[in-house]
Amino acid sequence: MVSAIVGGTLIDGLGGDPIRSGVVVIDDGRIIAAGSDKNVAIPATATRFDASGRTILPGFIDCHVHGTYRARDMRQHLLNTPTYNVLRSIEIFRETLACGITTARDMGGADAGFRAAIEEGLIDGPRLLISLGMISQTGGHGDYWVPADLRIQKRAWLPNTVADGVEDIRRVVRELLMRGADFIKICATGGITSVTDSWDEPQFTIAEIRTAVEEAAAKKRRVAVHAEGIDGIRNAVQAGIHSLEHGWFLDEQCADKMIAAGTWWVPTLALVPLSMKKRGDDKSWAGHQMGQEDVKDNQIYSLMQDQIPIWKDAVRRGVKVAMGTDQSHRLLVGENMVELEFMVNWLGMTPMEVIVASTSKAAQCIERPELGALAPGKVADVLVVDGDPLDDIRLLQDRTRLHLVMKAGKAFANTLSS
Repeated sequence: MVSAIVGGTLIDGLGGDPIRSGVVVIDDGRIIAAGSDKNVAIPATATRFDASGRTILPGFIDCHVHGTYRARDMRQHLLNTPTYNVLRSIEIFRETLACGITTARDMGGADAGFRAAIEEGLIDGPRLLISLGMISQTGGHGDYWVPADLRIQKRAWLPNTVADGVEDIRRVVRELLMRGADFIKICATGGITSVTDSWDEPQFTIAEIRTAVEEAAAKKRRVAVHAEGIDGIRNAVQAGIHSLEHGWFLDEQCADKMIAAGTWWVPTLALVPLSMKKRGDDKSWAGHQMGQEDVKDNQIYSLMQDQIPIWKDAVRRGVKVAMGTDQSHRLLVGENMVELEFMVNWLGMTPMEVIVASTSKAAQCIERPELGALAPGKVADVLVVDGDPLDDIRLLQDRTRLHLVMKAGKAFANTLSS
């Protein structure tokens, strides 16, 4: 069935000037025409959806999510059955789509079953690219050892991803690819949620990280790297990674190398300040944490403020930025668009640049060129919102303003008149 979204201001996701009285024509899940109503012919048989007075945008792409459930209380999590955790994950994916994220790169937790269930329409959610799990060295950010001398398997459906040395890395990468990983994720530093490490310590050698890059490349896959501290960032960039996740403490030299190599940066800026706010608003949310995250968050937040001039300069000079939130079971579910405000304020990007980084450039980052734009031939992922996000990017956070969420031509949510 042919449909047409008409009457709204069209922002194409490619950075072009907004088009007043825009039209998007859709057939069989693809966009067949997009532009001004003066230039686009609407088939007589098309079902029209009136977006007058609103803004028409591409569906957004979150390049860093964790969509599967884990109980906040670790004791409770250990008492939950794996099937319970799987079923609780359904709402996380549904809420992610409901706020306007039509594609997401899951950075650890979802396996090929979640991806297939969404593709087949068994559950609602953004189309997924999966890594399955993040590769960690022994005692590293993804090694869930606790002082009781137990190693916790957070998600029973995933393989063990702890590895040490080049050959062990090679084996784990090959197993993840065998199980259907769209990309590989590896930890080059500790993290603020870790029990046994510090966020600023480097993990894995350059040779180990490069082995992951080479093994992934053999299958035409890429490597995303968790790195917070500068030493791990340097190692990761030197190893030839595809995208730097977090990367908060990069320096000018790293930025230069990233620009030269075309390395993507997915900064996940909202994670720390929103975590601090959540802990302040809800004391029970923090009462059973194992890693003293409140102390780590406060420390990192203070240091992040000093980094803002470096971030703005890196973006100004051409570091490639793609939107990502680090949404997880514990934070940002259904609130992914909050990240956009931080990209404006902390990276110095304009609202249009942020929209492009969240649509067509994010599609480049995940190497899915058929996504992320309102243009002929693209997949019909479309949002319609009240107001002009170029005047105030924050309005995209307001779910009551979101009147259409369409994925591949199918409306997940729609209040537009036809």
